[in-house]
Amino acid sequence: MTTPESFYLLLTSASGRKMLATVRTLIVDEIHAVVGNRRGSHLALSMERLAALVTGPLQRIGLSATQKPIEEVARFLVGARNVDEAGNARCRIIDCGYRRQMDLAIELPGSPLEAVMSNEVWTEVYGRLADLIKAHQTTLVFVNTRRLAERVAHHLCERLGKDKVTSHHGSLSAKLRLDAEHRLKRGELKALVATASLELGIDIGSVDLVCQIGPTRSIATCCSAWEGGASLRRIAKGTALSTQPR
Repeated sequence: MTTPESFYLLLTSASGRKMLATVRTLIVDEIHAVVGNRRGSHLALSMERLAALVTGPLQRIGLSATQKPIEEVARFLVGARNVDEAGNARCRIIDCGYRRQMDLAIELPGSPLEAVMSNEVWTEVYGRLADLIKAHQTTLVFVNTRRLAERVAHHLCERLGKDKVTSHHGSLSAKLRLDAEHRLKRGELKALVATASLELGIDIGSVDLVCQIGPTRSIATCCSAWEGGASLRRIAKGTALSTQPR
């Protein structure tokens, strides 16, 4: 198990190439997260290098719950040499076609929104978040910046208790992030305020509600957050709290 960056480093070393020469299967999990960016371009080159390195056929498997258009993702996975004249990827596409039942809401604060939110509006947002968290067993709150994650976590701690809320972002050590994930899974936390540092594919246990503060950077990430957490038979609940004027 590795990342695209570490995968590249393995391919550049003699010991890494020796180890990878026996690979028969390559699995790209959460493939939608890399298809449309530079990490994906870098990974595509590494996958072709691996295909040229191995001594036998290489099976490639791409996994994601939000990969659309799925045909485009398939072309990315197999590479340019495995596309027919019509532009179709020479692979089997398995689309489960399962759609979770979802309960989504968009909420606006009572005070008028402006380009720069006032303390009055933020107080409303924090109060509404606290009410939502109290009404559910476990809540994930997603924000776009590390600074906002710390600020929101601080205000929620004041309303819910310091031992009930914590933050999760890239500036924290791996030990602190892992501790936050384990506390969430064990049900010790009422809420976790996170940025994209919280990988949606990890086992975080049962989550009753997912909130997004402000606009999301990626609709696919937002959908993954709302669909994840709860068991398949439960309704996935998500609330977006607007912080931008219309």
